[in-house]
Amino acid sequence: MDVEWALEQLRNYLHLKERVPLPKEEQSHNRKTRARGSAEELRNAELIVEAISRAVYEGSRFYVNPALAERLVWELTQGDSVREKLGLDAPPAPTINAHGLHPWVWDAAMPHWQSGNHRAALWAASINVNSRTQRKVARPEIGESKLLQEVFGITDPAPGRPRLRLTDKSNPDHFKDVHLGASALGQGLYSAVRNPINHIAEEDHDMSEAEALEALAGFSLLARWIDRAEVVSVDKSPSSNPGSVESHSPLLPPR
Repeated sequence: MDVEWALEQLRNYLHLKERVPLPKEEQSHNRKTRARGSAEELRNAELIVEAISRAVYEGSRFYVNPALAERLVWELTQGDSVREKLGLDAPPAPTINAHGLHPWVWDAAMPHWQSGNHRAALWAASINVNSRTQRKVARPEIGESKLLQEVFGITDPAPGRPRLRLTDKSNPDHFKDVHLGASALGQGLYSAVRNPINHIAEEDHDMSEAEALEALAGFSLLARWIDRAEVVSVDKSPSSNPGSVESHSPLLPPR
């Protein structure tokens, strides 16, 4: 590998990704900066960084972002010498591969993320997860934190109020922990991640790219739980036996 060339390409990518102010006439209350490079420049630079990462990490593929580029610079300039001095031969620590996130999350987030608008990526992912959940349980009248509190509630379903079940009640403590935990995770993501994006201006709500990617991973985990959960509902038809419970296999996400 031509290390000097690779370092030059990595530093060029980091330069193109720097945020610069938008012209005043293009600014809005929640968008005041853009990436220094054009979309075409960034795409070309990302392809080069991806190729470098595969060479350095022996074929592994990672989502290209500044954190990866900075780690590659470190690997090429100091990595081997630091590991040698510490007597470490362990492979590099894993990183988040965005393409491996749940499709409800990444399919919605990807266009915004690739344009450098991480807040919009998170907002789109959160909206899509909420919409998919509403559709799965047929509860369009409520959403987000309230919806997740309802569907993962540990009480039995009621007419018009189905539940999502990740496990049965054979182990009561496990049943309670899993469903209260899923509810708490979802409520936390919508309260602490989605709501500030929706209600607080960008300059008053600083979020790094790494933090935004971690938040997407949180929504991905929530989406996986919702996607694989079984819908348990009470039949509301007059001809059915009172209290009869229906169980439905998880819906496949439309593509």
